[in-house]
Order: sequence, then structure tokens, then C-alpha cells
Amino acid sequence: MYKHYYVIINNMKVRYFSDLHLEFIKPHKIKKFIQKIPSGNNEICILAGDIGNPYQENYDIFMNFISKNFKKTFYITGNHEYYNKTKTIQETNEFLENYFQQFDNISFLNNKYENYENNCFIGTTLWTKITDPTYKINDTNSIPNFDYIEYNKLNMLSVEFLQDALQKNENCIVITHHMPSSSLIDIKYKTLQMEPYHQWFYCNMDELIETNENKIKYWIYGHTHTPSNVIKNEIQFLCNPIGYPNENKILDFQSSFEM
Repeated sequence: MYKHYYVIINNMKVRYFSDLHLEFIKPHKIKKFIQKIPSGNNEICILAGDIGNPYQENYDIFMNFISKNFKKTFYITGNHEYYNKTKTIQETNEFLENYFQQFDNISFLNNKYENYENNCFIGTTLWTKITDPTYKINDTNSIPNFDYIEYNKLNMLSVEFLQDALQKNENCIVITHHMPSSSLIDIKYKTLQMEPYHQWFYCNMDELIETNENKIKYWIYGHTHTPSNVIKNEIQFLCNPIGYPNENKILDFQSSFEM
């Protein structure tokens, strides 16, 4: 059973997904998995990170499906795209830049923006700012040559890019993997035990959001595996994660909006 979530912008439907985690799907099941994804040749697709391992066949099968079944797709990486024993973040980004050259309708927005159909699509992983590295998650162990210092460098680059992109553009649809506000953290994670780990899940963009509320129309994000549709500062914040295979027995691919 699938629910229908979508937004209309300029009479065009936009579907958005995150956290598909294709790396955990068995290869012989991937085609059946993607057949459940609703699509349309006149629709836009937004992929807000943690889609899969770029070096696996599952990822390639999925991206070819997306290219063939959507008019246009905007894609950003999450943290899990970089989980790799040998490839650094820079090496994976270079791999992805080359990989997506084969598609004329998929844009890899790694700290980039693109104007399309009178809207500006702004994409960044939005790495968070780590203030207490004693509380760790898998990122520092699963990504080569990566620690909280590198994390904070990427955070600075993400924030500076986002500020610059918003300053230069109007009618913006922002796509980030990490959450842009602590207010978007699901209530089940707002516990004393989990609070020290919040730094790995959201980047405090509240001031930027307030300053640019007249420029931002939608903000699509992921990372959390809790779906959400929240209005904050007159901006619609949308999240449609699929999650790990054991999290969602009934898959919901149907989130979208109309442009």
C-alpha cells in the first residue's frame, strides 16, 4: 500500500525521496524494488541523499531507471554514499561527477545550484557542525581519512555555499541531506540520552531560514528516517525517507509536490 505525497510547482509534479539505502537490498531484488517507485515522464525527481553505494550495481540500475522515467532529477549525496573502505570523500565526489555525465537529465548538486523551470534548485549535503567529538556515529569509522575536523570543514563549505546561493537567487527549492533545524528532530529522539548525538543529524540554519524566508519555497531533506511535512517561517519542509529494509515493511515511495 502506498500513500501519495507530492507538491505542485508551475503545474509540474515533483516527487522526492531520501534514504533508500539500496546498499542493503539484495541484487536479485533491486528491480522489483524500483518497480514500486511511482514516476512520470513529465515529472521531476529529487533525491536527498543516502540513496546507495555509488560503486555497486544496485546504484547503477536505480539511476538508469530514474533517468528513463523522470523528465529531470536533482540528486545530492548523504553521508552513506561515502561509506567505503578505500575511497575518500573527494575521490567519491570525482567518481560521481564523471558517472553522471552519461545522463543528460540528472544533475548532481554537490554544493551547486541549477535554475530550471523558473525555480532555483540548490543542493548540498549540509554537513553538520560537531562541537563534542566524544559522541560519535559511524561516519568517522566508515569513511576513510575522516574525523570531526574534516566534518567541520565540510560544514563550513556547505553553509558558505548555501548562503551565497540564496543571496544570488529567487524561487529557491533547497535540497539537503542533513536537517536544517533542531525543530525538525522527531520527538522520539528528543531524549537526554540522544541529545549529545543531535549534532550529527542537524545543522542549525534557523537564522538563514528566517533571513531568506521570502526566497525559499520548499526545503527537502533526509538523514532522519522519519517522514515529515512541516511549515516553518512560511517554508514547507519535506522529508520522505524509505529507511533500512527492516524499518519499513510497507514501502512508501509516493511523496511528491507539484511545480
